[in-house]
Amino acid sequence: MAAEYNRITLPRGSQVYIANCRGTAIAKGALLEDYTLSLSSDFGQLVDTGANTAFDMLGGALKSLSGNRFGFSSQFKQMGFQIWKGTHPIQFQFSLEFHYTYNAREEVVIPIRKLIELPLPGESTVIPGNLIPPGPSVIEALTGSNASNTPMPSSAAVVEGVSEESLDSFVNITIGGMQFLGCIVTGAEPTYSKFVDEHNCPIYGRVALTAITMYSATKGTVRDAMG
Repeated sequence: MAAEYNRITLPRGSQVYIANCRGTAIAKGALLEDYTLSLSSDFGQLVDTGANTAFDMLGGALKSLSGNRFGFSSQFKQMGFQIWKGTHPIQFQFSLEFHYTYNAREEVVIPIRKLIELPLPGESTVIPGNLIPPGPSVIEALTGSNASNTPMPSSAAVVEGVSEESLDSFVNITIGGMQFLGCIVTGAEPTYSKFVDEHNCPIYGRVALTAITMYSATKGTVRDAMG
């Protein structure tokens, strides 16, 4: 019933689905505001121009002695030619809100708790105090075992029956008609309502999330996300 209510009242562009690396739903929330994607590459000079200082000083002295008629340097404008050094992953920030309709714990507290766990390390049960880092492992990165082949769950599967399995690797994020596969949540800022239900659970909450894609962005990444 709750799933039907959310599907009817939320416009598709405002629906956000987040599933873990196994394809199991973590949370479904309403987009609080517009979101922005950050895509960028680094460029640098073709040649390092920091060498041959003495040669440049000599050329400057000759220019001064000749009344600006003669002079030279070790630099050429072609040395400043900009070449690609690397591309960053896609970074995006968005905020989700969660409302109480029938059960504040199930609809507000638990979804937000699962989301704010994503950027945090776990703690080993074998070696007390040893932290297990969040995000994908080096093996996953080297073998390419990302979420590219993991389908997003249906909207009905997101609201009910979410299991308490490990969420510390990577996630699939669908925002409206866009789908971002293999993402790492790097930050989460929850805000809870001061109003609570009979079980002292807040009846409203929102969480601001920052996420990046696991790999550097490419033209194919953008095409896949936007369809």
